[in-house]
Amino acid sequence: MKKYVVMILIAIVLIIGGGTFAYFHFANGGPWQGTWWGVQDAGVNWSGDHIRNLETVTFTQNDDKTITVDHKVQQGSREVPGSLTGTGRIDGGRLVITPKNGGKELALSYSAVSRSMDTPFTNADKSTVTLKALAPENNEEMESIRSEIVQISQKPENKIDTTLSKAKS
Repeated sequence: MKKYVVMILIAIVLIIGGGTFAYFHFANGGPWQGTWWGVQDAGVNWSGDHIRNLETVTFTQNDDKTITVDHKVQQGSREVPGSLTGTGRIDGGRLVITPKNGGKELALSYSAVSRSMDTPFTNADKSTVTLKALAPENNEEMESIRSEIVQISQKPENKIDTTLSKAKS
């Protein structure tokens, strides 16, 4: 009799746990909402500075079950639109994005274990660029990286001189 009671309690715990998991990962929209960020390591430039690009991606769910994707890349002192900007649709555990610029479809995959997103981008060492959800506890880290990227871009040796000089005759 005690075996049955224990088995019933275990079954109830599993059902409640499964329902909670389903609610937090599927019913509330899953990971495809809010702002996510990551850093692409682009290697070292000619002056020896470690070059990185800050990637921020904002997901907004629409009434028609599509997701608007707004991708920004901090490159030096400029923030430019990224290639992931467009409209996405959920396909299993992935988000397939049709870029706004008309390029080929790109996919993001979410890992519930590490709570991170893999992108189609790669770092200088060929590893995948991953994104993590922007939260109050990591916002300062993200802004610190942004500030570092801007500072490196403003060093005199990293500025490109586009002026034409006159040859003296």
